Amino acid sequence: MSTVAFERARKLLGTRQGAVFRAQLLGTLQSVLVLGLLATVGLLGVLVTTRGTALIDSGTLAVLPDWAQSRATGQKGNLAIVDDSGLFPLVAANFNSPHPIHSLGGMIALTAVEAVPSLHTNAGALQTLTATAFALILLLTLMSRIRRKSLAIVACDTAASLRRQIHRQMYRLGESSLPNEGTGPVVNLFTREVNDIRNSLFNSLDVESRVPILVLGLLTFLLLVDWKSTLFLAALGALIWLVTRVLRRSSADILTVATRDAAIHLSALQEDLSLLRIVRVFGMENVDKTRFDEHLERYTDADVRRMVAPGNGNALLFLVIGSAAVAAAGVLTSTVVVRQHSPVAIFFLVATLAGLVVPLVEWLRMKKAQDQAGRSANAVFTYLDHSPDLQQAGGAGFLPPLKNRITFENVTLQNAMGRKLLDGLNAEIRAGTRVAIMGLDDDSKYALVCLIPRLIDPVIGRVKVDGIDLKDVTLESIRAQVSTVLQADLVFSDTVLANITLGDESYDLPRVMEAAKLAHAHSFIQDLPQGYDTQIGPLGTYLSPDQQYRIGLARAALHDPSIVIIEEPQDHLPDEVKAYLDDTVSRLSQNRTVIILPHRLSTIRSCDQVIVLSNGHVDASGAPRDMHSQSKLYRHLQYIEFNQFATGEVEAGQMNG
Repeated sequence: MSTVAFERARKLLGTRQGAVFRAQLLGTLQSVLVLGLLATVGLLGVLVTTRGTALIDSGTLAVLPDWAQSRATGQKGNLAIVDDSGLFPLVAANFNSPHPIHSLGGMIALTAVEAVPSLHTNAGALQTLTATAFALILLLTLMSRIRRKSLAIVACDTAASLRRQIHRQMYRLGESSLPNEGTGPVVNLFTREVNDIRNSLFNSLDVESRVPILVLGLLTFLLLVDWKSTLFLAALGALIWLVTRVLRRSSADILTVATRDAAIHLSALQEDLSLLRIVRVFGMENVDKTRFDEHLERYTDADVRRMVAPGNGNALLFLVIGSAAVAAAGVLTSTVVVRQHSPVAIFFLVATLAGLVVPLVEWLRMKKAQDQAGRSANAVFTYLDHSPDLQQAGGAGFLPPLKNRITFENVTLQNAMGRKLLDGLNAEIRAGTRVAIMGLDDDSKYALVCLIPRLIDPVIGRVKVDGIDLKDVTLESIRAQVSTVLQADLVFSDTVLANITLGDESYDLPRVMEAAKLAHAHSFIQDLPQGYDTQIGPLGTYLSPDQQYRIGLARAALHDPSIVIIEEPQDHLPDEVKAYLDDTVSRLSQNRTVIILPHRLSTIRSCDQVIVLSNGHVDASGAPRDMHSQSKLYRHLQYIEFNQFATGEVEAGQMNG
């Protein structure tokens, strides 16, 4: 399943095929350059070892180019001595080899050396090879930077596409409409899971374009140098890997069993110690000593096995790896001493084998990362494929401004964890009134008010505005009639102007200033560094909680809804600020229906109606002056939340009246 999900994520690269092709082409070229650099280093090793001196059959020398014959300086038996000949010793060593591959390599080397005159002498060959190595290193550096940037752009663009889809899906699903539920699960998908996919796409595109060419080239080098030794060392390396893997797993299993046994027997010993009172009372000291000694012996045995297990595994690994190293050294030594191979060739062979490990390890890590990315992709696409519960009915009508009442009929609602927040709730809110929602459970209060702008839908029951079921009208027309000022959603990182207008350019500055004045926000906005153009939030100027609240009230006033939902700040506020806020709410309440989640006694007393929620239904509803005698829960809330210590206003007991 995870593999399918990751492949689905890879298909998102289809819109960026040009960039992907360029990055993969650069990866292939980079591997070719790495192989070229390795070959150049090997040729430098040949030059240093041979010092440009070679022995070659005189008859063979006679058929070689004139520049090679001109380097002959003497005779050794039937072999001609060729000095200061640059890379010619490489030709001489392989030209007449009985091995067809080496013979072919000698002919290719002759053609290459003949094509580059500077390789005919030691000094020229040294300069050419050194310059080539520097040029290759420079090209590799530049190409690596360009390629990695291309891969990063492709991977990050794909991650951005997934994040955009998650964002749009949040709109469709109405995720976290209840302020107290939070966005944790979706944020985890948005950040960690998408990052896993991004990193794996980057690594996959990187490794898949480089490693196959690099491995193939290195294997070619190895087979050209000494195919017998290569096969032996490769088989030996594979055997070591398999054996060490088995030994490590066996050692881990032994350690697990020993640790478990030690824990069991230690628990038995602790039990023996805790039962000494019974032993002494019933005179069973001899029996207890026998039991204790048995448990102690078993614990000691398990403890010894637990402590020895890692060491035994390491000792066996040392034996295997050491034996393999001795065998490899013996074969390589035999190659030099018996078969008369050049020490440089053997060094090149060992270095290339070691270098082959790097791309193979990269490939294994890539596969492991793909597995993790597959699990992450599965989580992301499961979320993206989820059908929204909140949908607009076909042919939905337009909701006019509220005139009579909001009605909740037998409303049942549960949160994402399945807990019931509202359970068969029935309530009515008259138009043009100010209503306070109270209760012990904040989630239930949020659930009730979030039903009105249809941020969530009830599982059972209906919410009506002037007798019209909200499910029968457009979401746009519903939300045009409702403004919310909730403490979890007051301001965002942007200018003050954008926070009030919400990016709607149809509102000119004078109208925005008028709304800000109504919310008593204009004066402090003018004192900000750039006034209404000041950036606020974590990346800009800090606003105090009451200033943020006034920005939210100004936004609600500007958009002129028929229903306003307000959550009061819980912070203790100066009397002057309280007066500003009370005046703003009073002005907003004119010709509007205002629903308040209160945190001050004075606010509750200013309301026309109080609805008290208990266990998801209405415990009591009525005017504030009548609630003290009607509801025990109301009196309880008065003492635990709305007392003089919590509000700083008046003592408990003065709430009614």
